Amino acid sequence: MKYKLVLIIGSTGLLAFDLIRIFKEDDSYKVIGSNHDDFDVADKQATEKFIALINPDIVINTAGFIKVDECERDPKKSFKVNAIGAHNVAAAAKAISAINIYISTSYIFDGNKKSFSENSVPNPVNIYGASKLAGEILTKIIGGKYYIIRTSWLYGIRRQDSDFIAQVIEPAKKGEAIKVIIDQFGTLTYTLDLALKIKELIDKKASSGVYHITNSGSSSWRGFAEKIIKSCKIHAKLISVKLAERSPIIKKPKYSVLTSVNLKKAGIQKLRPWEEALKDYLTEIRDSLIL
Repeated sequence: MKYKLVLIIGSTGLLAFDLIRIFKEDDSYKVIGSNHDDFDVADKQATEKFIALINPDIVINTAGFIKVDECERDPKKSFKVNAIGAHNVAAAAKAISAINIYISTSYIFDGNKKSFSENSVPNPVNIYGASKLAGEILTKIIGGKYYIIRTSWLYGIRRQDSDFIAQVIEPAKKGEAIKVIIDQFGTLTYTLDLALKIKELIDKKASSGVYHITNSGSSSWRGFAEKIIKSCKIHAKLISVKLAERSPIIKKPKYSVLTSVNLKKAGIQKLRPWEEALKDYLTEIRDSLIL
C-alpha cells in the first residue's frame, strides 16, 4: 500500500505529540519526527539536506521559539528560529514539491478588537508576534503548496506537567491561592483537536492559505481557571490580577480571540466548544490527577 510520508519538525513539542499519534493511526500515512539534534531550521544547508534526504510528501514545521518573554530578551534568536527557520523549511519543502505547514499564532495581532479572522490586518505588539508574522510572510513568498495555521492558548498531553491547567490544579491541591489574569481573552486549543483539523486540511486537499484553528468560544484566563476547578471538583481560591500587573514591561494583546472564515470555505467544520474539549482532556489525564 502506498502511503504519504509526513515529516514533523520539532517532534518533542506539545502539538507534535498529537500530530504524531493522529497520523500514526492512519495507515495511509507514515510519520517521521525530527528535532534540533537532527538539524537546526535556522541552518539553511542543514535544513535542505535533511528534508531532501527524507523526501517527505508533507512537512509540518512545529519548531519555534515561543516563550514571549525570552523572545523579547533575545530578538535575534526569535527571528532566527521563527522567521529564517520558516523560510528555510518552506524553501526545502518547495524544492521537493512537498506540502509545507507552518504553525503561527494569534500574537501576530494587536489585541485591540474583540476577535480576528484570517482577513484581519496583522499588527504585532511584541517580538514574538513580529517574528512569527515574518515567518508567515516568508512562507508566502516562497510559495508552493502551503498552509499557515494560526492558533492560540494551546494545552495537551505532552506538556501536562507545566501548562496552565497544571498551574491551576497543583496549587489548588496544596490549598494555595492562585493568581489569574482577568482581562486577557483568547481562544483555547486542545492540541489533539488541532492535530485532527490539520490532518483534515491535508485529507481534503484544501487550498493553500491561512487558516485559524482553535476550539470554539473564548474565555479569559480567569474563566478558564474557574472551569478547570469546577470540572475537577476541587476547591481553590482565585485572585484576579490584570494583564498590566502580570506583564508590566512586555506588551501582550488583550484579545487573542481567533475566528475562521477559511475553514468554512474549505468545507471543514469549526472545532467543538473549548469547554467540551477541556472535559475530554481532563478525562484523558485523569489517572495523573491525584485530587
